[in-house]
Amino acid sequence: MSEEKKTPQGAEKPIEPSAPAEGAQLPAQEAETAPKAEWLPEEQTAEAAVAEDAAENEAEPEEDSLSAEREPNKSPRHTFGSVLSSQKLRRRGISTVFTAVFLAAVILLNVVVSMLSSRFPSINLDLSAQKTNSLTQDALKVVDAVKLPTTITILGPETDVRDNVLYSGYGFNYSQVAVLSDKIKERNSNITVKYVDLDKNPTYASELGETNLTAGCVVVSTEKRHRVLQITDLFSQQTDYTTGAASTYSMVGTALASAISQVNSEKLPVIAFATGHEEIYDTTALQSVLKNASFETVSFNILTQEIPANAQMVMLASPATDYTPQELKKLDAFLENSKLAADRSLLITFYPSQEALPNLSSFLKEWGIEVPRAVVVERDQSRVAQSDASFILTKTNVDSTITLNSDSTQYDNVVMPQSSPINLLFTSRGGVTTHALAQSYDTSYLVDSGSTEESVKNAKQQAYTTVALAQKNLSLDGTVYKQNVIVAGSSPMFAEGVINASAYGNGKYVTDLARYATGETDSNTGILVMPVQTNQVDINLSQAASVILGFGVFTVLIPLCVLAAGFVVFLKRRHL
Repeated sequence: MSEEKKTPQGAEKPIEPSAPAEGAQLPAQEAETAPKAEWLPEEQTAEAAVAEDAAENEAEPEEDSLSAEREPNKSPRHTFGSVLSSQKLRRRGISTVFTAVFLAAVILLNVVVSMLSSRFPSINLDLSAQKTNSLTQDALKVVDAVKLPTTITILGPETDVRDNVLYSGYGFNYSQVAVLSDKIKERNSNITVKYVDLDKNPTYASELGETNLTAGCVVVSTEKRHRVLQITDLFSQQTDYTTGAASTYSMVGTALASAISQVNSEKLPVIAFATGHEEIYDTTALQSVLKNASFETVSFNILTQEIPANAQMVMLASPATDYTPQELKKLDAFLENSKLAADRSLLITFYPSQEALPNLSSFLKEWGIEVPRAVVVERDQSRVAQSDASFILTKTNVDSTITLNSDSTQYDNVVMPQSSPINLLFTSRGGVTTHALAQSYDTSYLVDSGSTEESVKNAKQQAYTTVALAQKNLSLDGTVYKQNVIVAGSSPMFAEGVINASAYGNGKYVTDLARYATGETDSNTGILVMPVQTNQVDINLSQAASVILGFGVFTVLIPLCVLAAGFVVFLKRRHL
């Protein structure tokens, strides 16, 4: 028997390497350090590789760190799948997708809103202080009532109109014409808007029969008639001679509505302005107000021409020379015209400095009216305008038997500068009745060429008639029509800057007076065009504060804040 080798006590028996059992797997740590068993079959080698990858994926972070400490020279393996599945990349991907989606949504929203605002202009907010890009309620009523196909033709390239190129040097916001025309077209499908460039279409004016068309004019037309709005009908500019400041006014909305009303009216009452006697006051502003109220105005020389046959009112605007008997016979024949089945009126205005007009004075006395050569002055400063005692505020609708408007209410702030007093010689005689349409307050008095400081101090205070009416009825075929002679003591009440000033009620008063004089009692016809100041200053700011606000805040501070915010966001996102 051979002797067995013995191991010393306390010593471990060395373990000889042996091949692993079939199907057995090495621990993960040993698998990494163990040499590859090249002698294993290919199937077992593949299974070992799969087991190795699974062990790597299931290993905890602590084990990875321990492995890294044990083998500092060995770099971790990064597969393409592990890179794609990393949390950092996922965060970056989600952020990029979110940013792209947000930008796409903003762009899409901008496109949709732009398309909707072009299709539906009314959704655009009017941020102007005076709401000059919005239509008034009166204008909306006119637009809604349109039944005939109506065309608004804006003379100028559309791009120049919308970009405020036209009349930009005057401070006019001409794009209002396009904005409000679009809103009018949207509200009523019977109304269309088009643009005509006179440089490309020079025959347009001759085809229309107009000779004074220029870029910026607007032509509103129907099959009945057309109306031309000059630039002065759309915008105006006034200068304060005390301060030198220029104020810009817009009448675009009401002017367009007025023209639409006029071209759609079945009939336009005709008012004829007599010339030939060196009339003191220009009637351009008055004619513009009447046109906007759906009246048609014409001019004629009363000495050489006949009164237009279709005229319902004739106006004598403060003549400086007297009328001949032949001219006065024309006026009598006009008032008694049996062929004109309508009310007809004669309107005469006066001014205190006029020369004596004996023939015209005799004519008026037959109608019970006399106009002394004096001026009405107001002692109560609360009843004057512009701090001028001769710019008196007057009471209207003082005769309850004559109603100019439907509700018979007072007109607010009707001013009659430098008005002559009017005496009513009788109440009723020979079929003629007289009425006071407007009066001064009982704190007024008269001043004439013979007045002295003492006489003015002790002058009698009373109410004086400033607008008078003499009326006679005319029966034709069983219908009663009115013959009216209306006398206004103040010519300046019809002048530019008074009749169309928003501070005064002269425009509405004169419009209703003309409607009454022609029998057109429907106050819904036409529209009163009132200017709205577009450059009104509503914030008082010193020059130093303006520099601080403009340069310091908007030019420096806000851009720096935006830059700092962007830098902070960059740093935070860099460490995601």
